Amino acid sequence: MNTFEEMLKQLHDIEGVDKVSWWPLAVGWWFLIIAAVILFTLAVVLLIYWISFKRSWKCDTLNKLSQLEKNLSELTARQTAIDLSEYLRRIALKRFSRKECAGLVGLQWLQWLKSNDAKKFDWETKGKLLTDVPYSPQDSRVSLQEIKNLIQAAKDWVR
Repeated sequence: MNTFEEMLKQLHDIEGVDKVSWWPLAVGWWFLIIAAVILFTLAVVLLIYWISFKRSWKCDTLNKLSQLEKNLSELTARQTAIDLSEYLRRIALKRFSRKECAGLVGLQWLQWLKSNDAKKFDWETKGKLLTDVPYSPQDSRVSLQEIKNLIQAAKDWVR
């Protein structure tokens, strides 16, 4: 029995394993941290871009043009064409110098629009409505499709 007691005395309590340290981080954690930083930075940049666009004249103008298109009807067609002509003038004065575009009227105005349109919309023939309608009789009819096309061309010109 002596040997059994001696063997028992040699036994010790099990000690816990040392805690695993968080530092240095494993490679997977570094990838996760870098991805999170990149996504956060991208989200901030996009948010800043979105806020600056919402505060810009372009957003305001696109909203006004969309409102014109939304309210377009047989009864408002003539007034919509007049308003569109006015908005195009305002857009031109915002994008270019007053000296360059403020004094243009009639065919010169339409030629100037065509030459400064990146999409090369045919303002000379399709935009004739803009120079004629403000001076036409009250009972003159205006094509809704023509006005829709002009509004879309104006939106493209703003973008």
